[in-house]
Amino acid sequence: MRNWRTFPERSWTPVGGVLSGFGRGEGSYKAAYAIDVNAGPFLNGRVSAHVLLAGSRLISGAGVIFRANELSSFAAFYVVNDEAAPDLYSVRLAAFKHGKLTSLVGLKNSIPISGRQFHISGQFFSGEIVGQVVVELETHTLGYLLPEPPFPGYCGVVRFYDAPIVAQNIHIEEIAMKPILPDEERGNEARKYPYSVFLSHSSSDKAAVLMVIEAFKKSGISYWVDHEQITFGDGIVAKIEDGLKKSEFVVVCLSDNFAVSGWCRAEYSPILYREFSGNTSRRVIPLILDGSKNSDAVPLLLSDKMRADFTSPSSFSAFLRFLQKREPGS
Repeated sequence: MRNWRTFPERSWTPVGGVLSGFGRGEGSYKAAYAIDVNAGPFLNGRVSAHVLLAGSRLISGAGVIFRANELSSFAAFYVVNDEAAPDLYSVRLAAFKHGKLTSLVGLKNSIPISGRQFHISGQFFSGEIVGQVVVELETHTLGYLLPEPPFPGYCGVVRFYDAPIVAQNIHIEEIAMKPILPDEERGNEARKYPYSVFLSHSSSDKAAVLMVIEAFKKSGISYWVDHEQITFGDGIVAKIEDGLKKSEFVVVCLSDNFAVSGWCRAEYSPILYREFSGNTSRRVIPLILDGSKNSDAVPLLLSDKMRADFTSPSSFSAFLRFLQKREPGS
């Protein structure tokens, strides 16, 4: 059961997994925020929510926060409009220290938000922050590297300018392992990859992964998988890092077993960071292994990606055809 702490007091009303924010905020930006004290504090993690801007205020703003404390200090990833263009919203990443704003980065152009609702998520590891807003079928992403030493804090949601909002599907997750940061391609020349696919999976799913591998072999798709590449005496982290560097796609094998594997997250996270920031042509592709409908098996920042499904012949066949086209000589 979540334990929400709100600032100012009684500025939010929690009902189950839904937070309704109404009433006055504080400070120059009339901010009001709610943090989940049961989920933190922690140094590295993710937070996401589906937000509806209610009411008819000319100026409205809302988003997610992280590394928050009880003294109005936090980092925020949010959208906000203004009186001159009430139908367009700026997407911003900012730090608040004792309620005072320090703007970090924002999208160059404002965006429309249909129905005044959107999905918003933030991921933070050490000094690196990635934020993403999804509106209908469009995704907008910001990245920033903080120069200051990071500190632990709580995650939650925030609203500005006394805007009434409803936040639901709130997910908060700690990242426990340091990502491996492989070198990326440099310049404009496409990098040649020895492997099309790096398979990231839970060891408990090895039987299903072996069937995926057999399908790859029959289709002529090159792949990297740990049990074939790592042997006695090898440095495991170094071998995995080498496999990541040499693979174009990181295929994350989702299942109920995967949901509890922190090691798998450490494998795909670095590629995902760079994909969101536009610094790589590589992609992270989710592959459902067991047909699981468990939403906890899908990491937050993979939830909006199109997935392949091994249990669906049509989906998996389309996935194989996609990979075949990426093979050299295709």
